Amino acid sequence: MYKIGILLLLVACLCIFTDAQLTFTSSWGGKRSPMAAISCRNDEAIAAIYKSIQNEAERFIICQTQKP
Repeated sequence: MYKIGILLLLVACLCIFTDAQLTFTSSWGGKRSPMAAISCRNDEAIAAIYKSIQNEAERFIICQTQKP
């Protein structure tokens, strides 16, 4: 019982010190971000990541089918 009390006290203290608020909005840029109009999307990087994932998936399938 003593250990449970200490644990509850510790959790209560952590809750007090870690109080925060997270708000999701439909427009993350909004008034706070002057860079909202700039597109940071890099199509070449996305294509390279997609190709890498596709290659790893094909390699995984080959390894799974070659098991004895």
